[in-house]
Amino acid sequence: MYTIKRASEMVGVPVATLRAWQRRYRVVDPRRSDSGYRLYSAADIAKLRSMRALVASGWSPKQAAEVVSGESYLETVPEELRRDKRPQGWSTPRASGRAVDLVTAAAALDPAAVSRLLNERFATGSFEHVVDGWLLPELDRLGMAWAVGGVSVAGEHMTAAAVQRRLSAAFDAAASDTADSPLLLTGLPTGCRHELGILAFATAARRQGLAVVHLGPDLPLADWLTAAARREPDAIVLAVPTLNDVATTLEIVDGLAGGQSLVAIGGRHQQAVVEEITRLGYPAALALGHSVARAAAELRDRLAPAGV
Repeated sequence: MYTIKRASEMVGVPVATLRAWQRRYRVVDPRRSDSGYRLYSAADIAKLRSMRALVASGWSPKQAAEVVSGESYLETVPEELRRDKRPQGWSTPRASGRAVDLVTAAAALDPAAVSRLLNERFATGSFEHVVDGWLLPELDRLGMAWAVGGVSVAGEHMTAAAVQRRLSAAFDAAASDTADSPLLLTGLPTGCRHELGILAFATAARRQGLAVVHLGPDLPLADWLTAAARREPDAIVLAVPTLNDVATTLEIVDGLAGGQSLVAIGGRHQQAVVEEITRLGYPAALALGHSVARAAAELRDRLAPAGV
């Protein structure tokens, strides 16, 4: 059994955070010593580590708590991939090109299966339909499986790279803007490298006839300001996939205040940025929601020339 101080060190979050998770979300129910001190078991530590990993990868604390509470997170990871269910001598099976989802293909380190899945899915409907209805939810599952040990770092990186190549090709193929098309700058704040969501949006925006300059991940504030000054876009679009990206996104929005007519925010934690902007009295930013199709269409409508 471990004291709360030791549990804090083992999990990698402050003592106050552990107390908040217990009080607000009932993630764990530590025993009490005779003196009334909290005592955490090894199982408690494992569950808290899973929650920390999910939060670090972009989940809100509430969502992460719902996933790990009652071991419900295991229900979304295939039985053979669960680290705590692996028999002695277990090794990841080869997917043999027939994996039914990205998690299984990633766990098997099978790029052929990943490629097949992407080809099959994108053949079933429009880009937006596949991204909103399958790809983004599947990437959430992949991140969760990595967090609980079902997928290795190598498997997650391999799969993300394949998805990035597919989205980049779609982005290049979608260029259909004209000289009169509204211009967007899209990208991520300093330190953020979770690019797949913003790249999917940038592609959908191009498919709506918007001109898009995609600046990519991990862009410092100074470069955002330089790009905005040189290109004078009609809107800047930033994504906030993790809690760690909220502060850096706010810095960029603050730096752009007064010189940018519209800043649009996407990603899992977009609302936190928009609420803080409102509280501080900055020019309002637009929360794009969580559908690339709706977000791209909304920006198209907002930026369309009068009378069009």
